[in-house]
Amino acid sequence: MTLNQLECFMVLAQRLNFTQAADDLFMAQPALSRLISALEKELDVQLFYRNSRSVALTPAGSAFFKECPKILDEYRSSVVAARLAQEGYRGSLSLGIMRDTFEPKISEIYQQFHAAYPQVSMVMKGYSHSNLLSALERGEVDAILNYMPTPTAMDSPSILLHKNHQCIITSIDHPLASRGSIQMEEVKDEPFVIMARTASIPGHDFIWKTAADAGFAPHVVAEATHVPVLLTLVSCGIGISTLSDDMACLSQGKVAFIPLLGVPFANVRLMWKEDNPNPALPHLLDVVRSLCT
Repeated sequence: MTLNQLECFMVLAQRLNFTQAADDLFMAQPALSRLISALEKELDVQLFYRNSRSVALTPAGSAFFKECPKILDEYRSSVVAARLAQEGYRGSLSLGIMRDTFEPKISEIYQQFHAAYPQVSMVMKGYSHSNLLSALERGEVDAILNYMPTPTAMDSPSILLHKNHQCIITSIDHPLASRGSIQMEEVKDEPFVIMARTASIPGHDFIWKTAADAGFAPHVVAEATHVPVLLTLVSCGIGISTLSDDMACLSQGKVAFIPLLGVPFANVRLMWKEDNPNPALPHLLDVVRSLCT
């Protein structure tokens, strides 16, 4: 049953005259007759008694006519819902975030997006750093907040949210803890605790590359699968490591963060895939751009 059929039935049920109903509908009378016959065939009920002199509703037609306003309202509401979803004003989108840290920008993004697009739900999913990147590549999430430079194999568009300093982290009683800044070559003789590569490819590789650039290979004494575990091992004095300064809030003052000189910032970026089909994604990008302006 189409909206046109329903509206034609309602006009004819009110007029009970094919000629007058056809005039109201700006259509030919034979076309209206065919449309009503097709509707009766589809519903498998007779809606009208009709002969050459009169037209009247059958009991089935009367019952159907009483339900028509409700059907029409639901039909129109469904069409509106479909159009809103098509234009990205209704539906859902998913945002991948790192499971081991707190990003304060997320609450701003969420609140502004929810205020602007209340009928779109934002679902946040936590991942390890390595799985965060692969979740975006697989299309498991619509966008991610990525905390390190993107692997060259993944050419995704992005928006820069902010930059964080890379730091050497030590226990608070370590001789280096009071330093205002440090260079990587100064810690070549220190034992290192590093993130396992399965947990964070960028975090793991950063230490090895930065150490190599400083002319040494790090002496690794332990690996961690989560950032809180890494911070715990460092706070115990087992070894030093590297993290960006936004992670300092997780250490509750038990780990010293010393800015590392001569290395790039840790850029926090919203990333997505160019071919993502979710119509709500462009609205999220607009919100994030407005926050970063």
